[in-house]
Amino acid sequence: MICEMCGRDVPRLKKVVIEGVIMNVCNECAKFGKEIKGKEIPKDVKYLPPEVVRERLERRKRRPRKDALDEEEVLVEDYADRIRKARERMGLTQEQLAKKILEKRTVISKIERGEMHPDEKLIKKLEKTLNIKLKERVSYVYSKDDKKARALTLGDLIKEAL
Repeated sequence: MICEMCGRDVPRLKKVVIEGVIMNVCNECAKFGKEIKGKEIPKDVKYLPPEVVRERLERRKRRPRKDALDEEEVLVEDYADRIRKARERMGLTQEQLAKKILEKRTVISKIERGEMHPDEKLIKKLEKTLNIKLKERVSYVYSKDDKKARALTLGDLIKEAL
């Protein structure tokens, strides 16, 4: 059995109230609280019934966990050309496009020159107005010397930096 406080694997646990919370702890950690004898729960305890705990755990399992290194949508490298070409294809000037998306002409000009990266809100406006895609899904896979492809790790980044 594992102590809920220190994580030690011990043969026997004690039910103890520590700072108003009931915990199953080892003999070492039991000294930090007051042991509960029998099934009676003290009134000052912040106790969650097993049903509530079970429901919260199930809710946590239902939420899909997303690994930050798996996939991500990023701004395409040629965003400036895509925006300029789409604007010209629609027959709009920078001023007209700016008015359509409620931005300044200078913002459109800087974006088309590649001097400014649009934020998420502006990317969505431009995609919708110009009917283009400015973001692409990228998955991070690391392969060195044509070895088997695998996920990028912190160790890989450190090795590359050295």
